[in-house]
Formats: sequence, structure tokens, C-alpha cells
Amino acid sequence: MEFIFAGFGGQGIMAMGMLLAHAAIKEGFKSSFIPSYGPEMRGGTANCSVVVEKGLIASPVVTEPDILVAMNYPSLIKFKDTVKKAGHLFINSSLITSLPEVKKDIQIHQIPANELALKIGESRASNMVMLGAVLAVTNLISLKTAIEDLNYIFKNKPEVLAVNKKALETGYNSLKEEQTKTILI
Repeated sequence: MEFIFAGFGGQGIMAMGMLLAHAAIKEGFKSSFIPSYGPEMRGGTANCSVVVEKGLIASPVVTEPDILVAMNYPSLIKFKDTVKKAGHLFINSSLITSLPEVKKDIQIHQIPANELALKIGESRASNMVMLGAVLAVTNLISLKTAIEDLNYIFKNKPEVLAVNKKALETGYNSLKEEQTKTILI
């Protein structure tokens, strides 16, 4: 399965990709992670590609993802036409309030990631809210493994482990609690 996570610097785009790739290895998959930064750091563009497979990975380069996570509007515009047929497009509806025309035959999941992160008391955890929603839809990696792997991603920041665990759980459960909107196109 191929993923692109995209947004602006400071949204935790790389943390989402690294957590998914590392958790996949723990669950017996092969995975690759390729970060891409714009010329600016915080506020500039950021995206990463993740490939998770049972067998060998032919190429770590993702041009047609099964899953696209767009955390801001410029990222949505840049990558929206790359999603494979029958793929999934996850949109941070907190920052993306109008949908441009997108490919047919994909599922769109509108997740109010910023609002859900604010509800748990940490606005900067919107990335983990979104990743939790992705885990719920794909069923590729267990929520339990992702939560355990927070220790790897945030090993130098133990003070953020609890809030990121809560954010993953909130995003995962948001699909069941109708706090999100899914559109079949």
C-alpha cells in the first residue's frame, strides 16, 4: 500500500509517515519512508511517501498513492489527481473548507483534525488525529502498535507521548462517532 502525507512544515507530516513506516516493520511488513521538504522549514511545504508491503518493495517512489492525506489546501491541489482508482483521500476539513474537483472512484474522508486535536487540549496533535483516522480505514497497522511506536517517534520528547496517544485514539474513533464525513465519488 502506498501513501503520501502532505501539508506545511510544522504540521507533523514527517512524524505521521515515520510512525506508519516504523509500526509497519513491527507488524512484519517491509516499509520505506521518503521525506520531501520545501525550501522553507516551518510554514513551507512538506510531504513524505511511505510504502508498506508484505513482500519486497519494488520502488520507494510513490506517484499514485492508495492513500493521500492532505493537511492543507495547497497540498490537496498538488496531489489530488494522483490518488489511485478506489483509493482514499483524507482531507483536514479544519483547514480545507471547499473541495476542488477530484477524480471519480475514490473515497474522500473529511476529518476536522484541528478541532478534534483542540478537544483533547493540544492543537499540534492534528497530525496524529489524522493518522488515527487513516489506521481506522486501512486496517493495515493496529492502533495498539502505532501507540506503542510513539515511544520511537517521540523518544526525545516524553512529555508529548500521552497527548499523541489520545490524538491517535481520537482520530481512530472519530469515524465511528460520525465526527467526520465520508464521500464516495
